[in-house]
Amino acid sequence: MTAALLTRKLIAPLAFACTLFAASLAVSAPANAANDAAAEAFVTDVSTRAIAIISDKGADTAARQVAFGKLLDETADWPKIAAFALGQYLRLPTPEQKTEYLGLVRDFVVKVYVTRLADYHNEKLVITSSMPKGDKQAIVESQINFTNGREPVKVTWWLIKDASGSYKIFDLNVVGIWLAQEQRSSFTSVISNNKEDFNALLTHLKAQINSAGN
Repeated sequence: MTAALLTRKLIAPLAFACTLFAASLAVSAPANAANDAAAEAFVTDVSTRAIAIISDKGADTAARQVAFGKLLDETADWPKIAAFALGQYLRLPTPEQKTEYLGLVRDFVVKVYVTRLADYHNEKLVITSSMPKGDKQAIVESQINFTNGREPVKVTWWLIKDASGSYKIFDLNVVGIWLAQEQRSSFTSVISNNKEDFNALLTHLKAQINSAGN
């Protein structure tokens, strides 16, 4: 199985879910990669905390889901991610539907990826470079090195700053695929194929959540 196919199988269902995949890996950074120290420190912190959650054998799946949810609430920009995934349908949902949608997206990411990451051990994500994009964004280039000799996988982090100036996760590019953009295509297709009924997307997300881990 190629690295690209394996990556799609494990992490394609939700773009910002990839953050969980990358965050669950131990990080080391070479000395010559210091173009944006704050961005690199952010990636290192998220990864260190995530691997501690995944590796906690004293916690059951539900407890790990709670811990991951708290981590992502701190480190991912849920509103911007969820809004981006709606594309041209951003103004379609009612305020009540928007609130439900945001909660479902969060729950889906947490539940699916805690389950899928449970079997990962000893992989390392090595930061290879980083670069600010203006005053409010940064790109961090990294590479996943597998302990079993599998071909390394390139991961690019797209980070954005919140109102306080702290970095948040917005998207990841894995093996050349921007996963938030891929999920945007999936979400908008569900809405389009159901005559622009936003409830169809909510139903779709609920079904995905219920089937996660089964």
